[in-house]
Amino acid sequence: MAVTVTPEGEPRESGLPEPAQRPCHVSGVLFERRDCVVAVAALVEACATPVAAHLERLADWAGSGWKVGDFNRYVVATTLDGGLDLILTLSSEPLEDVHWQVAAGPPGTVPGCALRERLARFGFVVGAEAGRWERDLRIASARDAAAAANDLMALLTDAFGYDGRSVLTFTLSQGQRAEPGALYRALSPEDLRKLLHGWGYRAEIGTTVSGNPVVRSGAGGFKFHILFAWPSKDGRLYGCLNFVTVFLGRPNLSHAVVNEISRTSRFSRLYLDDENDLILERDVALTGGVASGHIQECLLDWTCMMESVTKKLDRLVVTPEAAPMVLH
Repeated sequence: MAVTVTPEGEPRESGLPEPAQRPCHVSGVLFERRDCVVAVAALVEACATPVAAHLERLADWAGSGWKVGDFNRYVVATTLDGGLDLILTLSSEPLEDVHWQVAAGPPGTVPGCALRERLARFGFVVGAEAGRWERDLRIASARDAAAAANDLMALLTDAFGYDGRSVLTFTLSQGQRAEPGALYRALSPEDLRKLLHGWGYRAEIGTTVSGNPVVRSGAGGFKFHILFAWPSKDGRLYGCLNFVTVFLGRPNLSHAVVNEISRTSRFSRLYLDDENDLILERDVALTGGVASGHIQECLLDWTCMMESVTKKLDRLVVTPEAAPMVLH
């Protein structure tokens, strides 16, 4: 009997997982071990129908509400004579063909010449990982799934000599590469202050001379401000963060030099303001939803940006008459 493990870790009896439920997996036995050799026809009769049902579910993305990064995986495994572990893995992602990988033995095991020829007859080629053989196939209907199930059973019995004297198991998994977690589409200044404190940054809430909210912080020996843009209708939340720092004590900087530094600085802008102060800025948009980890990475990048601009400025000897240097 198949057992489903729910996202909460509680097992329950089930045939197959619901298509939209992730993460989830079903595992069970396709064929119980026999003491004597089982005819190929009997193995196919016992296994082909459930395998076809599993493969149909594997490749079925219609109406599942899938997201980019969702995947289904079907694994059939057994241990052959001599203790050789055989693992057949079929993987499916939305709008892609099913990818089939064969592994016999520990990683790096190279099949013998006869086995390589048999695998080639089934359409497999040497994979990117040593000792793995791969092929793609299209499963777009129940008929395709039945044909693929027959191919899988033929591969087991003809290429690898499976004869029923070892248990044949399966696992059907539904997973996701996107990590679940809270997404922020807007933040209040207090929200941001709490996040910064949680990451070990100093953070103080204040207002600009025009009365707009600002969070004052620092990192790597630099002080910077975080301003807020794209307010909600009630003015409590903001959909964009504007990081700003000022480089003081940099007289005689020409616009050409500043433009060249800005050109070689990714994700930021550098400019001279009306008072000839050097300003570095970057924006972090929250619209659409971002994880807190993304905001934290942007802060780390921001520290690197401030350090990088300082190093580029320190490499320049700038006078009013000097030509701008090209930075590499």
